[in-house]
Amino acid sequence: MVKATINKEHYACSVTNGTHDIVVDEPFDLGGTNKGFAPKGLLMASLASCVAITLRMYADRKEWPIEKIEVEVNIDTENGETVFFEVITCTGQLTDEQKSRLEDIASKCPVSKILTVGHEVRSKVL
Repeated sequence: MVKATINKEHYACSVTNGTHDIVVDEPFDLGGTNKGFAPKGLLMASLASCVAITLRMYADRKEWPIEKIEVEVNIDTENGETVFFEVITCTGQLTDEQKSRLEDIASKCPVSKILTVGHEVRSKVL
């Protein structure tokens, strides 16, 4: 469970999962106070961090010599569809075959699966 609370300050939200707290906001140019990630940025951060963690788990299991994994995510629209673009940089000596395998594994992270499979959002106002 995650809970977001917003008061009258435009548009800073306090978000908690009961253990950790963050601030989500809009940038100044959209009327926010720029105190934290914008919602779309937080979505990209979720994908980037999930891919990085998934690749680290896989590389460690395979004992591949990767010192650092960086995942950059951008979002755009192509032909009316939302597309997430990932650029993954691994510091270490990897073969082309290993890099190709990591590309496959990246798409298997839980957040990537959520974003690429049909889903539904149900809302209820109390």
